[in-house]
Amino acid sequence: MADKEIVPKELDLIQDVIKRMATNSFQVKTWMMSIVTAILAFKNTEVFSAGLTKDHHGVYICLVLLMPIICFWYLDGFFLRTEKLYRELYKWVIANRPKTDRYLYDLNTLKRENFVDTSQPDIDCQADAKTVWDAMKTKTLLPFYLVPFLLVVFLAAYNWFSL
Repeated sequence: MADKEIVPKELDLIQDVIKRMATNSFQVKTWMMSIVTAILAFKNTEVFSAGLTKDHHGVYICLVLLMPIICFWYLDGFFLRTEKLYRELYKWVIANRPKTDRYLYDLNTLKRENFVDTSQPDIDCQADAKTVWDAMKTKTLLPFYLVPFLLVVFLAAYNWFSL
C-alpha cells in the first residue's frame, strides 16, 4: 500500500503537468492573436481596400491568415485534451492509490485497472478525454477561434467579390 508521503508527491507531479498544459494553452492563444493582429495591422491597406486594386492580394493574405488560426486552434485542442487526460489520471490516483502500489509514479494516461470496485471495468483515461477534434469544439475554444476564423473568411469573401 502507498505511503502517506507518496500520494501527495504523485498528485503534485500530475498537477504540474496539468499546469503546464494550461500555460501552453494560454501561450497558444497569445501567439495566435499576436500573429493575426500583426498581419492585419501591417497589411491593412491590402486587406481592407477591396475593390480599389484589381489584384487579389487581400484574398491571399486572408487565406494565409487562416493557417495560423487553424494550426493554433488544433494545438490548443491538443493541450486541452491532454489536460483532461491528466485530470482523469488524477482522479484515478485519488481513488485507487490507497488500495494498490501499482502504476506508482506512472504518468502514462493509458488503461488502468480499477482497484476500488473490481466488478467495474478498467478505467480508460483515453476514452474519457475523447479526441482532439472534440476538444476543439468545446465551449471554451470554439468561440475564441471561430470569431477570428469567420472574420478572416468574411474579409476574404469581401475582397474577392469586390473586385
